[in-house]
Amino acid sequence: MSSIDDQKELVIRLCQKYRKLPWLPIAQLQKATSLDVPARGGVWISKAGFPAPTSPAIRDALYTVINRLKKDYHRATPAEETPVVDVGVEFIGPRSQLPADAPEPNIGTEEAKLHALLQECDGDLTILYAHGGGLYFSSPAQYRASSARLAKLTGARVASIRYRLAPAHTFPAPILDILLAYASLLYPPPGAPYPAVPANKIVLAGNSAGANLALGLVKVLLELQKLPASDATFDFHGHSITLPVPAGVAVVSGWCDQCDSLPSWHSKGETDILSVLQPACLPGHPTDSIWPATPPREVPYCKAATLDHELVSPATVEDWTGAPPMWFACGCEERGIDGNRVVASQAAKAGVTVVWNEYEGMPHEFMIFLSALPQSKHLLQLWAAACRAFMEGKTGGEVRESVAVRWLMPDCKRVDLDSPVELAPLSFEEVRRKMKEYNETRPVWIGRLHDEHKL
Repeated sequence: MSSIDDQKELVIRLCQKYRKLPWLPIAQLQKATSLDVPARGGVWISKAGFPAPTSPAIRDALYTVINRLKKDYHRATPAEETPVVDVGVEFIGPRSQLPADAPEPNIGTEEAKLHALLQECDGDLTILYAHGGGLYFSSPAQYRASSARLAKLTGARVASIRYRLAPAHTFPAPILDILLAYASLLYPPPGAPYPAVPANKIVLAGNSAGANLALGLVKVLLELQKLPASDATFDFHGHSITLPVPAGVAVVSGWCDQCDSLPSWHSKGETDILSVLQPACLPGHPTDSIWPATPPREVPYCKAATLDHELVSPATVEDWTGAPPMWFACGCEERGIDGNRVVASQAAKAGVTVVWNEYEGMPHEFMIFLSALPQSKHLLQLWAAACRAFMEGKTGGEVRESVAVRWLMPDCKRVDLDSPVELAPLSFEEVRRKMKEYNETRPVWIGRLHDEHKL
């Protein structure tokens, strides 16, 4: 077992190495991180898609929610510029008794692979998974280190979605994609090669930007339930549907404060892989045909003023009443940990069961970048247990009430913290004030920072 000093040195070395990687223009980065890779080892992979319905009603329902939550200064991409499109998905499932280097089986069609996958899954659990990548790069194949591991550890099928990426596709296109994926699991379109999954058998999961989308989806579902029945019911592939909440949501290293304004963004340094700004907004980042945007804006995803919309930054959500149980895991050295703390605290205040896990000394997405550490294996085991427990009607492992835990270096010794209600670093009013003020300091991005920019 490595010592605390050994682990600290490894974290620092990894973070320094990661931050020194050369930047690619966004279009080139997207191409590089969207490449498919063959599946190896004990998983089935079936590439499929959730087809767009002919009616735009699901988009209209989303825009109803967006407008309910918007402030007068928020600007979403107009509905007519946000079409409902097919959403790509990788279905992932366990493939038993195979060595780690076993090649992907050649059994014909993707539908045949999906049939084999469904036959081998243990139980009814489906995990709807959204990958990380800052909302402007990466893909399901690039995040199999977590999605495929969840499939193996839970025995469940994982539906890992390929959502649209900024800067070409701005808010709320990715939210619309995960909303369509969720509706498609509940109500499969005609001819779908998979069975319908009831809401109480679906768990939302994601990491980093994917956690942002999973939590955003929960908020959409909660707001839809507040609407009159005529507005909360809409056409989907020729059927009138409503959307209940899932069994739970389990997220790791969530990007919950897109404003990058809370204290942890500015108090962390060499022990996180992230910088104080997205690389795309740092001096010297290479430009290309898609970034800076045309017309220019402050960040890839949306106008800066919109960063504190509740569907853009989950840390701006005050009321989570009615949400399913929530499970969080973060490294204590993450710049974004405070955003997660705010979400967990506000959810607990609203009566939601919250399970909070923080790992001493660990950076953003450490379970991927530092996979050999005991903390990474420990996190993945807890994450999988939480997903299964939610489906079984529990709140996470053996826990039946809200709890906050810190796992210490070097071997995950447990220390209980105060109630999740107490996690937030600031009052909610101060959180909202800081976010709004910080957004006002962001310059329009033209390939360099303005001299007066404070970040």
